[in-house]
Amino acid sequence: MTVDSASKTPLLVVLLARLVLNTAFRIIYPFLPSIARGLNISLAAASGLVTLRMAGMMAAPFVGPAADRYSRRHTMAAALLIFALAGLLLTGTGAFAVAAVAFLFYGVAKAIYDPTVYAYLGDSVPYRQRGRIIGIVELSWSGAWLLGVPVSGFVIERFGWRAPWAFLSVLGLLAAWLTRAHLPPSRRPIEHDRGNLSVASLIGDWRGLLLRRPVIVLLSVSLFLGLANEIPFIVYGAWLETTFGLSISTLGVASLVVGLAEAAAELGASAITDRLGKRRSMLMGFAGLAVTLILLPGLAGLGLVAALAGVALMMLTFEFTIVSLLPLATELAPDMRASSLSLVVTSFSISRALGAVAGGWLWRWESIGLHATVGAVCALAAASLLWWGMADEQD
Repeated sequence: MTVDSASKTPLLVVLLARLVLNTAFRIIYPFLPSIARGLNISLAAASGLVTLRMAGMMAAPFVGPAADRYSRRHTMAAALLIFALAGLLLTGTGAFAVAAVAFLFYGVAKAIYDPTVYAYLGDSVPYRQRGRIIGIVELSWSGAWLLGVPVSGFVIERFGWRAPWAFLSVLGLLAAWLTRAHLPPSRRPIEHDRGNLSVASLIGDWRGLLLRRPVIVLLSVSLFLGLANEIPFIVYGAWLETTFGLSISTLGVASLVVGLAEAAAELGASAITDRLGKRRSMLMGFAGLAVTLILLPGLAGLGLVAALAGVALMMLTFEFTIVSLLPLATELAPDMRASSLSLVVTSFSISRALGAVAGGWLWRWESIGLHATVGAVCALAAASLLWWGMADEQD
């Protein structure tokens, strides 16, 4: 797959599917209160739905090997069908227990789809062009925030809290059909035994991957990268609110800045990563993230605009680093692409969970400087691991 006229349709199919999945992932944060009211539960109980979704995503290491043994397209389509089922469950009842199952399914669907689509791109796109294509596909992440969130808000105001989930379910079914009908088969380096998906084979797959030094290094890099961003980002709203007395609507503008920064990073990675090299691009991203975090507390003293610029730079450098990491991750274990990428997804999920807990705990001192310092240390640790642990890897 390239971006010439012969491959625009497959690329658009992947973009649509990812946009639908990511919109369901991101809209829960701004609209969690409306979900809580619709289910007649407390906000704390509704927050538990996010935890269940993350628990579903932890299925990635278990489902990744299936995508290495079976058709990538069929696995992606199955994930989208699970996603559509989750939407139907959520819109069809007001029972909290059913909603809990729905959000668990959302997590499982994303745990299946994301590693599989990266593996599909690894199979289909030459390595020298992979940063460009993955950068384009990752526009679905910022697009979910810049397009999916406002549209969902409009729909909720007019048709109720269930409406966007029903709409996304229909789009999920459409994306599943398009995936089966319009994605060409990928050419995998190795065909695995399809009948062998026992616990013993799973353990054997994990052991084989975890004995490869580059895989261990990249998993560690992913963990520290997630911590570097999540620890300060989890409290950025509280920091801006307490420092500048911002209203909820103004914080919404700040969220728009975050979405634009992510889009700029994805476009930048698409243009730069293949030319500069995946590993060098990541090192540049880590350096920018560490410098931004070090400067972040001082920017607050220059006023709101400077503080928002600091947050935007933090998200830009973080997203640029992730988008540069993904094409590198697709080539670490070409014979087990989906399995290795599922471990990377799991590493990021763990880092997000740990970062949220650590960031919340550190906020007892209400010092963004403390969060930024810890984040900068994590970014530099990740850069050091990448520099020394993957010096011999293809760039």
